[in-house]
Amino acid sequence: MDGIETLAEIKRKYPLIEVVMLTGHATVSSAIDGMKQGAFDYLMKPCDMDVLLEKVNDAAAKKRRHEEKIIEARMKEITSRRA
Repeated sequence: MDGIETLAEIKRKYPLIEVVMLTGHATVSSAIDGMKQGAFDYLMKPCDMDVLLEKVNDAAAKKRRHEEKIIEARMKEITSRRA
């Protein structure tokens, strides 16, 4: 299984997971494929650790925002049923 196939499987099983892809064999088409499959970002190896940490933090923040929106929608649905 290559990276793009792994990404697709992760997104299928865990759609809210954000994936930062790291590759030593990047092409423009593979980066586009990764982004189309739902990668948060696509970085080339070797990657500066500060850049990687920033991307991971950004991905985690995006996941938290998605989770908060889901919770808000569920709460809205529950409270609207009581009215």
